[in-house]
Amino acid sequence: MEYNELGRTGLTVSRVGFGGGGIGQVWGATTEEEAIGSVHRALELGVTFFDVAPGYGDGKAEEALGKALQDRSEPVIVATKVRLRADEMDDVAGAVQRSVDASLRRLRRDSVDVLHVHNRFTQQRGEVQDSLSAEDALGPVLDAYRAIQRSGKTRFIGLSAMDHHVPTMTRIIESNEYDTVLAYYNLLNWTAQEKPPPGIDIFDNGQIIPLAKGLRMGIIGIRSHAAGALSRAVDRPIPPADSLLRQDVASAAKLGFLLEGEIKTLSQAAMVFSLMNRDIDTTVPGVKNRSEAEEIAGCGDLGPIPSSHLEWLQELYQRGFSD
Repeated sequence: MEYNELGRTGLTVSRVGFGGGGIGQVWGATTEEEAIGSVHRALELGVTFFDVAPGYGDGKAEEALGKALQDRSEPVIVATKVRLRADEMDDVAGAVQRSVDASLRRLRRDSVDVLHVHNRFTQQRGEVQDSLSAEDALGPVLDAYRAIQRSGKTRFIGLSAMDHHVPTMTRIIESNEYDTVLAYYNLLNWTAQEKPPPGIDIFDNGQIIPLAKGLRMGIIGIRSHAAGALSRAVDRPIPPADSLLRQDVASAAKLGFLLEGEIKTLSQAAMVFSLMNRDIDTTVPGVKNRSEAEEIAGCGDLGPIPSSHLEWLQELYQRGFSD
Protein backbone atom coordinates (compact mmCIF):
# COMPACT_ATOMS: atom_id res chain seq x y z
CA MET A 1 0.00 0.00 0.00
CA GLU A 2 1.18 3.50 -0.84
CA TYR A 3 0.59 6.45 1.50
CA ASN A 4 0.28 10.21 1.04
CA GLU A 5 0.02 13.27 3.20
CA LEU A 6 -3.52 14.65 3.08
CA GLY A 7 -2.69 18.11 1.81
CA ARG A 8 -1.49 20.55 4.44
CA THR A 9 -3.09 18.60 7.31
CA GLY A 10 0.00 16.49 7.88
CA LEU A 11 -2.22 13.41 8.21
CA THR A 12 -0.84 10.31 6.49
CA VAL A 13 -3.49 8.36 4.55
CA SER A 14 -3.50 5.28 2.36
CA ARG A 15 -3.94 6.16 -1.31
CA VAL A 16 -6.67 3.52 -1.40
CA GLY A 17 -9.24 4.60 1.17
CA PHE A 18 -12.51 3.09 2.35
CA GLY A 19 -15.82 4.74 1.52
CA GLY A 20 -18.51 4.00 4.09
CA GLY A 21 -21.50 4.16 1.77
CA GLY A 22 -21.21 0.42 1.20
CA ILE A 23 -21.30 -0.60 4.84
CA GLY A 24 -24.18 1.84 5.25
CA GLN A 25 -26.02 -0.13 2.53
CA VAL A 26 -26.18 2.84 0.17
CA TRP A 27 -24.68 0.66 -2.60
CA GLY A 28 -26.72 -2.52 -2.05
CA ALA A 29 -27.48 -4.81 0.86
CA THR A 30 -24.95 -6.23 3.30
CA THR A 31 -24.96 -7.52 6.87
CA GLU A 32 -23.36 -5.96 9.92
CA GLU A 33 -21.06 -8.98 10.22
CA GLU A 34 -19.92 -8.59 6.61
CA ALA A 35 -19.56 -4.82 7.01
CA ILE A 36 -17.32 -5.26 10.05
CA GLY A 37 -15.38 -7.98 8.25
CA SER A 38 -14.78 -5.68 5.30
CA VAL A 39 -13.24 -3.05 7.58
CA HIS A 40 -11.02 -5.65 9.23
CA ARG A 41 -9.87 -6.97 5.84
CA ALA A 42 -9.12 -3.45 4.64
CA LEU A 43 -7.02 -2.83 7.74
CA GLU A 44 -5.08 -6.05 7.14
CA LEU A 45 -4.33 -4.86 3.61
CA GLY A 46 -2.99 -1.48 4.73
CA VAL A 47 -6.00 0.80 4.32
CA THR A 48 -5.87 3.58 6.93
CA PHE A 49 -8.41 6.18 5.76
CA PHE A 50 -12.13 5.64 6.41
CA ASP A 51 -14.83 8.06 5.27
CA VAL A 52 -18.38 7.77 6.61
CA ALA A 53 -21.44 9.97 7.18
CA PRO A 54 -24.61 9.92 9.30
CA GLY A 55 -26.61 9.78 6.09
CA TYR A 56 -25.08 6.46 5.04
CA GLY A 57 -27.83 4.10 6.11
CA ASP A 58 -29.18 6.42 8.81
CA GLY A 59 -26.07 5.91 10.93
CA LYS A 60 -25.42 2.26 9.99
CA ALA A 61 -22.04 3.02 8.41
CA GLU A 62 -20.79 4.89 11.48
CA GLU A 63 -22.08 2.15 13.78
CA ALA A 64 -20.40 -0.61 11.77
CA LEU A 65 -17.12 1.29 11.56
CA GLY A 66 -17.20 2.03 15.29
CA LYS A 67 -17.71 -1.63 16.15
CA ALA A 68 -15.05 -2.73 13.67
CA LEU A 69 -12.39 -0.38 15.05
CA GLN A 70 -13.10 -0.64 18.77
CA ASP A 71 -10.66 -3.47 19.51
CA ARG A 72 -8.12 -2.75 16.78
CA SER A 73 -4.71 -1.25 17.33
CA GLU A 74 -3.90 -0.11 13.79
CA PRO A 75 -3.54 3.67 13.35
CA VAL A 76 -6.47 5.00 11.33
CA ILE A 77 -7.76 8.31 10.02
CA VAL A 78 -11.54 8.70 10.31
CA ALA A 79 -13.66 11.32 8.55
CA THR A 80 -17.38 11.92 8.89
CA LYS A 81 -19.83 14.61 7.88
CA VAL A 82 -22.72 16.84 8.89
CA ARG A 83 -25.67 17.52 6.60
CA LEU A 84 -27.68 20.52 7.80
CA ARG A 85 -31.42 20.62 7.16
CA ALA A 86 -33.16 23.81 6.10
CA ASP A 87 -35.09 23.89 9.38
CA GLU A 88 -31.81 23.88 11.35
CA MET A 89 -30.36 27.05 9.86
CA ASP A 90 -31.63 29.21 12.72
CA ASP A 91 -29.33 27.28 15.08
CA VAL A 92 -26.43 26.06 12.99
CA ALA A 93 -24.04 25.73 15.93
CA GLY A 94 -26.49 23.60 17.88
CA ALA A 95 -27.34 21.43 14.89
CA VAL A 96 -23.68 20.77 14.07
CA GLN A 97 -22.92 19.99 17.72
CA ARG A 98 -25.81 17.53 17.97
CA SER A 99 -24.86 15.80 14.73
CA VAL A 100 -21.21 15.46 15.72
CA ASP A 101 -22.04 14.13 19.17
CA ALA A 102 -24.37 11.51 17.68
CA SER A 103 -21.69 10.50 15.15
CA LEU A 104 -19.07 10.13 17.87
CA ARG A 105 -21.39 7.90 19.90
CA ARG A 106 -21.94 5.65 16.89
CA LEU A 107 -18.23 5.67 16.03
CA ARG A 108 -17.27 4.97 19.67
CA ARG A 109 -14.66 7.73 19.48
CA ASP A 110 -13.95 10.95 21.31
CA SER A 111 -13.07 12.75 18.09
CA VAL A 112 -12.67 12.40 14.33
CA ASP A 113 -9.81 13.55 12.16
CA VAL A 114 -11.83 15.36 9.50
CA LEU A 115 -15.37 16.75 9.57
CA HIS A 116 -16.90 17.53 6.17
CA VAL A 117 -19.87 19.68 5.21
CA HIS A 118 -22.22 17.24 3.44
CA ASN A 119 -24.62 19.77 1.88
CA ARG A 120 -24.72 20.85 -1.74
CA PHE A 121 -23.67 24.42 -2.50
CA THR A 122 -25.82 26.73 -4.62
CA GLN A 123 -25.85 30.44 -5.40
CA GLN A 124 -28.69 31.00 -2.95
CA ARG A 125 -29.56 28.89 0.07
CA GLY A 126 -32.31 26.35 -0.62
CA GLU A 127 -32.20 26.37 -4.43
CA VAL A 128 -32.19 22.60 -4.08
CA GLN A 129 -33.11 20.66 -0.96
CA ASP A 130 -30.98 21.71 2.02
CA SER A 131 -28.41 23.49 -0.14
CA LEU A 132 -26.14 26.15 1.33
CA SER A 133 -24.80 29.40 -0.10
CA ALA A 134 -21.23 30.67 0.09
CA GLU A 135 -22.40 33.09 2.77
CA ASP A 136 -23.60 30.11 4.82
CA ALA A 137 -20.41 28.11 4.32
CA LEU A 138 -18.14 31.04 5.17
CA GLY A 139 -20.39 32.39 7.95
CA PRO A 140 -22.43 30.38 10.46
CA VAL A 141 -21.38 26.95 9.17
CA LEU A 142 -17.68 27.80 9.33
CA ASP A 143 -18.16 29.29 12.81
CA ALA A 144 -19.86 26.10 13.98
CA TYR A 145 -17.14 23.88 12.53
CA ARG A 146 -14.42 26.02 14.13
CA ALA A 147 -16.19 25.58 17.47
CA ILE A 148 -16.08 21.81 17.00
CA GLN A 149 -12.36 22.11 16.29
CA ARG A 150 -11.76 24.14 19.42
CA SER A 151 -13.63 21.55 21.47
CA GLY A 152 -11.22 18.87 20.22
CA LYS A 153 -13.89 16.82 18.46
CA THR A 154 -12.32 17.21 15.03
CA ARG A 155 -8.80 18.04 13.92
CA PHE A 156 -9.63 19.38 10.45
CA ILE A 157 -12.65 20.53 8.47
CA GLY A 158 -13.59 20.03 4.85
CA LEU A 159 -16.11 20.28 2.02
CA SER A 160 -18.06 17.82 -0.09
CA ALA A 161 -17.97 19.01 -3.70
CA MET A 162 -20.57 17.19 -5.77
CA ASP A 163 -23.40 18.52 -7.91
CA HIS A 164 -22.61 22.08 -6.85
CA HIS A 165 -22.87 25.57 -8.34
CA VAL A 166 -19.34 25.99 -9.64
CA PRO A 167 -18.79 29.73 -8.89
CA THR A 168 -20.11 29.20 -5.35
CA MET A 169 -17.83 26.23 -4.71
CA THR A 170 -14.89 28.08 -6.23
CA ARG A 171 -15.47 31.03 -3.90
CA ILE A 172 -15.61 28.75 -0.85
CA ILE A 173 -12.45 26.87 -1.81
CA GLU A 174 -10.56 30.08 -2.61
CA SER A 175 -11.32 31.36 0.89
CA ASN A 176 -8.84 28.71 2.07
CA GLU A 177 -10.85 28.27 5.27
CA TYR A 178 -11.36 24.53 4.81
CA ASP A 179 -8.62 21.91 4.90
CA THR A 180 -9.92 19.15 2.61
CA VAL A 181 -12.32 18.59 -0.25
CA LEU A 182 -14.20 15.54 -1.49
CA ALA A 183 -13.89 15.66 -5.30
CA TYR A 184 -16.09 13.76 -7.80
CA TYR A 185 -13.73 12.13 -10.31
CA ASN A 186 -13.96 8.91 -12.32
CA LEU A 187 -13.52 7.31 -15.73
CA LEU A 188 -16.76 8.89 -16.97
CA ASN A 189 -16.35 12.43 -15.62
CA TRP A 190 -12.97 14.18 -15.42
CA THR A 191 -14.30 17.69 -14.88
CA ALA A 192 -12.97 18.06 -11.34
CA GLN A 193 -9.55 17.98 -13.03
CA GLU A 194 -10.09 19.52 -16.46
CA LYS A 195 -12.71 21.42 -18.45
CA PRO A 196 -15.51 19.34 -19.98
CA PRO A 197 -15.30 18.35 -23.65
CA PRO A 198 -16.83 21.02 -25.93
CA GLY A 199 -20.46 20.42 -26.82
CA ILE A 200 -20.86 17.46 -24.44
CA ASP A 201 -23.69 17.44 -21.89
CA ILE A 202 -21.84 16.54 -18.71
CA PHE A 203 -22.00 18.00 -15.22
CA ASP A 204 -19.05 20.35 -14.72
CA ASN A 205 -17.35 19.86 -11.36
CA GLY A 206 -15.44 23.08 -11.89
CA GLN A 207 -11.82 21.89 -12.02
CA ILE A 208 -11.66 22.00 -8.22
CA ILE A 209 -8.78 19.53 -7.95
CA PRO A 210 -6.05 21.84 -9.35
CA LEU A 211 -7.64 24.78 -7.50
CA ALA A 212 -7.57 22.94 -4.16
CA LYS A 213 -4.13 21.48 -4.86
CA GLY A 214 -2.74 24.97 -5.34
CA LEU A 215 -3.98 25.85 -1.84
CA ARG A 216 -2.49 22.63 -0.40
CA MET A 217 -5.90 21.30 0.57
CA GLY A 218 -6.23 17.57 1.04
CA ILE A 219 -8.02 16.03 -1.96
CA ILE A 220 -10.20 12.95 -1.48
CA GLY A 221 -11.55 11.29 -4.60
CA ILE A 222 -15.20 10.20 -4.44
CA ARG A 223 -17.57 8.34 -6.77
CA SER A 224 -14.63 6.52 -8.35
CA HIS A 225 -17.07 3.79 -9.40
CA ALA A 226 -19.88 6.14 -10.51
CA ALA A 227 -22.46 4.86 -8.02
CA GLY A 228 -21.90 1.29 -9.22
CA ALA A 229 -21.86 1.89 -12.97
CA LEU A 230 -18.12 1.15 -13.01
CA SER A 231 -18.41 -2.23 -11.31
CA ARG A 232 -19.48 -5.72 -12.28
CA ALA A 233 -23.13 -4.71 -11.99
CA VAL A 234 -25.29 -2.16 -10.21
CA ASP A 235 -26.41 -4.24 -7.25
CA ARG A 236 -29.61 -2.39 -6.42
CA PRO A 237 -32.67 -1.19 -8.36
CA ILE A 238 -31.96 1.97 -10.35
CA PRO A 239 -34.57 4.63 -9.51
CA PRO A 240 -36.57 5.67 -12.60
CA ALA A 241 -35.56 9.30 -12.04
CA ASP A 242 -31.82 8.53 -11.89
CA SER A 243 -31.00 9.35 -15.48
CA LEU A 244 -27.31 9.97 -14.66
CA LEU A 245 -26.79 6.42 -13.39
CA ARG A 246 -28.57 4.97 -16.43
CA GLN A 247 -26.38 7.07 -18.72
CA ASP A 248 -23.24 6.04 -16.81
CA VAL A 249 -24.14 2.35 -17.06
CA ALA A 250 -24.51 2.74 -20.83
CA SER A 251 -21.18 4.56 -21.10
CA ALA A 252 -19.41 2.03 -18.89
CA ALA A 253 -20.51 -0.77 -21.20
CA LYS A 254 -18.10 0.65 -23.80
CA LEU A 255 -15.01 0.31 -21.58
CA GLY A 256 -14.34 -3.39 -22.00
CA PHE A 257 -11.09 -2.61 -23.86
CA LEU A 258 -9.59 -1.56 -20.51
CA LEU A 259 -9.77 -5.15 -19.23
CA GLU A 260 -6.38 -6.39 -20.28
CA GLY A 261 -3.25 -7.62 -18.54
CA GLU A 262 -3.41 -7.14 -14.78
CA ILE A 263 -6.73 -5.31 -14.97
CA LYS A 264 -9.42 -8.00 -14.99
CA THR A 265 -12.56 -6.11 -13.93
CA LEU A 266 -14.17 -2.77 -14.60
CA SER A 267 -13.99 -2.06 -10.87
CA GLN A 268 -10.21 -2.46 -10.99
CA ALA A 269 -9.99 -0.22 -14.05
CA ALA A 270 -11.99 2.47 -12.26
CA MET A 271 -9.77 2.34 -9.20
CA VAL A 272 -6.54 2.33 -11.19
CA PHE A 273 -7.74 5.34 -13.19
CA SER A 274 -8.32 7.30 -9.98
CA LEU A 275 -4.95 6.24 -8.55
CA MET A 276 -3.22 7.47 -11.70
CA ASN A 277 -4.23 11.02 -10.78
CA ARG A 278 -1.40 12.01 -8.45
CA ASP A 279 -3.21 15.20 -7.41
CA ILE A 280 -5.69 13.05 -5.47
CA ASP A 281 -4.33 12.11 -2.06
CA THR A 282 -6.73 9.24 -1.39
CA THR A 283 -9.75 7.73 -3.14
CA VAL A 284 -12.67 6.27 -1.18
CA PRO A 285 -14.70 3.73 -3.19
CA GLY A 286 -17.76 2.37 -1.44
CA VAL A 287 -17.04 -1.04 0.10
CA LYS A 288 -19.61 -3.39 1.63
CA ASN A 289 -17.93 -6.80 1.92
CA ARG A 290 -14.59 -8.55 2.25
CA SER A 291 -14.20 -9.37 -1.43
CA GLU A 292 -14.70 -5.72 -2.41
CA ALA A 293 -12.17 -4.66 0.23
CA GLU A 294 -9.64 -7.10 -1.21
CA GLU A 295 -10.26 -5.98 -4.77
CA ILE A 296 -9.92 -2.25 -4.16
CA ALA A 297 -6.92 -2.58 -1.83
CA GLY A 298 -5.16 -4.76 -4.38
CA CYS A 299 -5.49 -2.07 -7.04
CA GLY A 300 -2.60 -0.22 -5.44
CA ASP A 301 -0.32 -2.99 -6.71
CA LEU A 302 -1.60 -2.94 -10.29
CA GLY A 303 0.18 -1.16 -13.10
CA PRO A 304 -1.28 1.89 -14.87
CA ILE A 305 -3.69 1.77 -17.76
CA PRO A 306 -1.55 1.47 -20.94
CA SER A 307 -1.08 4.66 -22.96
CA SER A 308 -2.76 3.13 -26.02
CA HIS A 309 -5.87 2.44 -23.96
CA LEU A 310 -5.77 5.94 -22.49
CA GLU A 311 -5.76 7.38 -26.01
CA TRP A 312 -8.88 5.42 -26.90
CA LEU A 313 -10.48 6.40 -23.59
CA GLN A 314 -9.71 10.05 -24.33
CA GLU A 315 -11.36 9.77 -27.74
CA LEU A 316 -14.48 8.20 -26.24
CA TYR A 317 -14.62 10.80 -23.49
CA GLN A 318 -14.29 13.70 -25.93
CA ARG A 319 -17.39 12.54 -27.78
CA GLY A 320 -19.37 11.79 -24.64
CA PHE A 321 -19.09 8.01 -25.09
CA SER A 322 -21.47 8.24 -28.05
CA ASP A 323 -21.12 5.90 -31.03
